[in-house]
Amino acid sequence: MDLQLTIQTTHLGFDYDIELHSWHQKLCAYRVFNNTERKELLEGGLGLGLNFITQFALGDEWLAQIPEQYISITNAFPEHQYQLLWLAANSEQAAQLLLMRPLLLVLICEQYPIDNEKALALSQLGQRDILSELGYDNSKATLKFIDKLTLKFDRDIELKFLKKLLDKRMCRYKVFKHHQVINYLTISLDNRYPFLTCTKLGHAIANDKSIKRGPLRACLADTITLGLALGVNEPANRIGQLSSFDELERLHQQWIDQRNDIERLEHRPVDADAPYPQLIASEPNFIAIDNYDALINEGMTQKHCIAVYHNRIVAGHYCAFKMDHPQRMTIGVKVNKRIGMLELDQIKGIRNAIATNETQELVYAWFERVKKIYKQGYDHQVELKA
Repeated sequence: MDLQLTIQTTHLGFDYDIELHSWHQKLCAYRVFNNTERKELLEGGLGLGLNFITQFALGDEWLAQIPEQYISITNAFPEHQYQLLWLAANSEQAAQLLLMRPLLLVLICEQYPIDNEKALALSQLGQRDILSELGYDNSKATLKFIDKLTLKFDRDIELKFLKKLLDKRMCRYKVFKHHQVINYLTISLDNRYPFLTCTKLGHAIANDKSIKRGPLRACLADTITLGLALGVNEPANRIGQLSSFDELERLHQQWIDQRNDIERLEHRPVDADAPYPQLIASEPNFIAIDNYDALINEGMTQKHCIAVYHNRIVAGHYCAFKMDHPQRMTIGVKVNKRIGMLELDQIKGIRNAIATNETQELVYAWFERVKKIYKQGYDHQVELKA
């Protein structure tokens, strides 16, 4: 039974519709021109996936004719899905290739997206001959590399990376010969940081499934930049000697501290050694930051910019405190010396994290207490002057 399906591409501005024949009719497709009886054989792929077909009458039935395993495999390649299925429908050898090493059939479609007959002829060759015809290295090692891939192909860039790795002029894929599996994180890092692939850290990253690509790339980029800024000899080699992402993060923080120490010395203010005014007394869980170095250390520890308040603190217009429990927080208080008023300005955790309700309640209770004490002291000074 030939269950035909018409895709009404005329509604999209084309001057023809697409007529798709059934799996049993080898998935032949034609351009059917509007208001004429003229048909043209569709020479290549559709350029889009088949998931949209279900919106048409008989769409579900049309798809149901195609073996489910073929649909499942080709869903990862929507741009080539129809052409991949056409090849499988027209050649038992292509169908077997789709099941065994679908990437080879995808590479054929990448090369000949508008030439089904050429793609079909190529799919009849041996697997290594296919690679050779497409301009890729055709050794057994190439096939072993392909079998190690665990890519989902949900990004267009994955195929681009792979084609670069397989190119016979470079044979870059060979650097992965000691990897047991090769995922997207591994090949994307090789594309951005090729020095890393054959190192201890490169292998550790490849085997650690918990690592997220975004934080890793950000940490690598920042660590390399820091190393260059610090004048480290060959920072890339230093990074490659590490054995885990945890070690990379520790090196990153170490180089941040070194850079901050240098900047602290180079930009140290002239009044840095002067003690800060003690306008609010310290308590066990609310410790006043009483000098410039302590303020800098607080900013480095908490990874925020409390250090910018140095001049205001020296002038008696601001106070900074650190709190240990129930959270490690930095507290900032504005001081209005003219009217003897305090204002709670900020309660910030590491990287400006927001305090929990429990922490906020403790800070508010402490602040109400010290605010009254400060006001009483101010009023007493006013009375003495009067």
